[in-house]
Amino acid sequence: MKKIFSPVWMRMCLVLVVAGFLGGCDALSGKTKIKISSWGDLNENSILVSEIADFEKLHPDIDVELERTPFNEYVTKLLTQISGGVAPDVIFCEVSLFGDFYYRHALEPLNTYMAADNFSLSDYYPQVIDRFTMDKQLYVIPRDTSPIGVIFYNKDAFDEAKVPYPTDDWNWNDFVAAAQKVMIKNEDGSVKRWGFVDDWAMSDNWVYGAGGSFVDDAKHPTKWTFATDPNTLKGIQFRADLINKYKVMMPPTGNVAMGGLGNSDIFKNGMSAMFLSGYWKVPNFREITKFKWDIVMQPQSPEGHRGFPTGGSGYGILSSSTHKQAAWELIKYLSGVEGAKKMAATGLAVPVLMSVAKSPIFLDNQPPDNKKMILDAVQYSVYNPLCVNWTEVHDGMMGPELDRVWNGTDTPEEAMEKIKPLLDKNPPAFQ
Repeated sequence: MKKIFSPVWMRMCLVLVVAGFLGGCDALSGKTKIKISSWGDLNENSILVSEIADFEKLHPDIDVELERTPFNEYVTKLLTQISGGVAPDVIFCEVSLFGDFYYRHALEPLNTYMAADNFSLSDYYPQVIDRFTMDKQLYVIPRDTSPIGVIFYNKDAFDEAKVPYPTDDWNWNDFVAAAQKVMIKNEDGSVKRWGFVDDWAMSDNWVYGAGGSFVDDAKHPTKWTFATDPNTLKGIQFRADLINKYKVMMPPTGNVAMGGLGNSDIFKNGMSAMFLSGYWKVPNFREITKFKWDIVMQPQSPEGHRGFPTGGSGYGILSSSTHKQAAWELIKYLSGVEGAKKMAATGLAVPVLMSVAKSPIFLDNQPPDNKKMILDAVQYSVYNPLCVNWTEVHDGMMGPELDRVWNGTDTPEEAMEKIKPLLDKNPPAFQ
């Protein structure tokens, strides 16, 4: 007997075949497939991969694909994907990148989702929640916070120089005095061990530490104040003095003399007694076997000012996503207690959930001993201006002029005179 296929049955087969081509196994299995975009090194991404696997076990109806993009390409690629209609559902968003997505209306407000699930923010550091909130709407659930005011110091170097270990209440004068004593020169005058290096040209730390500013209002900036704020000038002058007056800090070309090593490696190899960066260096420095080390808060100014820039990141849903509920379930998990515990155990980032940050999971028995410092430092965090041209102005306009200060070509006052007209022509932008 011949098998007769009815037109209805043939149409159903065609639908299934097309669905298979368009959606793969997920379309046939009934799973919802979502994509998340992130950056990070192999260590950080391995944690995220593990978290996604655990999430999929809890949500067998959701399939998650991770798309990794290098940080320096991240915003450009995502904005291109958004305009092309091929963007992911969930993005990893850093505090300084928030404006790039918020002002382009790319992020989904999350208040409705939180209300439906009774999702509480009471355990999150309020400073980070505020950063990701605009007009009373939260757009990113934070995962971590990261005050960039950590001085790593070589305890053996301080012991050799018979200098007491620094404490969190020290000031700039204490810092310079210690750096001078722990620095070592060779017989020919070359430097064997610097008193201090920073991770990059971290002028913001000393600007904020002096009570200075870049704009009139970081969250709603209307004008640049960098070139006219006298406290900003003090901060720039102090960093320049570390290099050119006190000569305790490695100059811009110094790593060439140190064999071309990166600044963190200079500290790691014992060629600098102190190093300024963020807490994310901890997993790397736990590999140090040549000397003992610890951390201390960046010193306050002689006038008692204390402040430093901050990192921090979280997960948001793109408004273009067609699977927003599944995306919400994912970010709720990644930024929730389980995700925070996994991240805390690595020492890579400071959990944004206060209960986890203050727990033995983070405050463990591994170095550094003074890790509680980073929790106290959150209150002194200063967020960079929330505008879309911050990086362009900060790196492209201020940066080259400040480089001339660091190498001794210009004074801070001369640099400010050159920077001011550039800032006047390029006010904070929002699109």
